[in-house]
Amino acid sequence: MRIEQIMRHDPTRVGPDEPVSRLIEWYANPGSRSRYTYVVNESGVLLGVVTMMELLGLFLDKDTVDGHEKGIVPDAEALKRVSCALMEKKDLPVSRIMRTDLPTVAPQGLFLDARLLLRERKITALPVVDGNGMLVGEVTRRVLVKLLDT
Repeated sequence: MRIEQIMRHDPTRVGPDEPVSRLIEWYANPGSRSRYTYVVNESGVLLGVVTMMELLGLFLDKDTVDGHEKGIVPDAEALKRVSCALMEKKDLPVSRIMRTDLPTVAPQGLFLDARLLLRERKITALPVVDGNGMLVGEVTRRVLVKLLDT
């Protein structure tokens, strides 16, 4: 089975200058949105991806998380730090936090190729791009599991 036959055709897309606050709204109320937000230019060419982990990493710095886990940073202080980080960074463009190392698959590829990449990279979704680099869809582990249930 080819990826184009099973891919999701409407992954969440944003432009590189979209503020991080927009993604916070989306991830807080996901509905049917993907867990990945794809960053594309005005022509639809894939530039990068932002996941919930990049978003959380922007506001939950390692020192705060580690200090809180060890009991060094009290709850109130941790919340204050997160709140300050949110106020300082909510207007950053998504291009500042996007990942560019996510592998892609072609629509004509086999679903087995997607499965292999998802497993090797320990990720949950892959962007599907055409020969011009345009984002045309997304294939997820969930879709592959559904294939097994048919």
